[in-house]
Amino acid sequence: MGQVSRRGFLLGVASGAATGAISSTASATIVRALSLTSLVQTSRRIVVVTALAAESHFEDLGRRRRVVTDTRVSVEEVVAKGEGVDRELLVRTLGGSIGRLGELVHGQARLILGQPCALFLLQAPDGLHYVNGMAQGHYPVEQGAARRLARSPDLPEILNFDSSAVKALVGTELDVAGARIRALVPR
Repeated sequence: MGQVSRRGFLLGVASGAATGAISSTASATIVRALSLTSLVQTSRRIVVVTALAAESHFEDLGRRRRVVTDTRVSVEEVVAKGEGVDRELLVRTLGGSIGRLGELVHGQARLILGQPCALFLLQAPDGLHYVNGMAQGHYPVEQGAARRLARSPDLPEILNFDSSAVKALVGTELDVAGARIRALVPR
């Protein structure tokens, strides 16, 4: 699979934003379910990573200046779609803090330094990676006898939860989840 075009990337981000974040008047965040099939097929890479370092800065997105966080991650394991993957990647998430200023983006993946997680990633033309589906594409890996996928800590309520990737993956051993994911990769 080749690089995603700029137009394709922007359409993917726009569709993720449109389907991913619906704010209600009760100050709750609700997202529409992304199925595991959709998440797998629209991702450029599916990897287990460990966050090594993070830096927040301002970035002009659309017509607004936003805080973004670029996290350098080490690729520990390729689950699927790993052609040409580097040992380290730069993953950008929305929000973060700069000095005493912070910006919180509800439903965004939160990468924690030193904590392994499975990520479904998009890749922009400039080489930066973004978590596909925001928190729906982020699964912390619980360490123990069996490495299991956990729910992203900032995952909001999901409409149609029973058809979601989150329902299909959370609590599943990493090896079992990997087999399910690879079975959905188009040949």
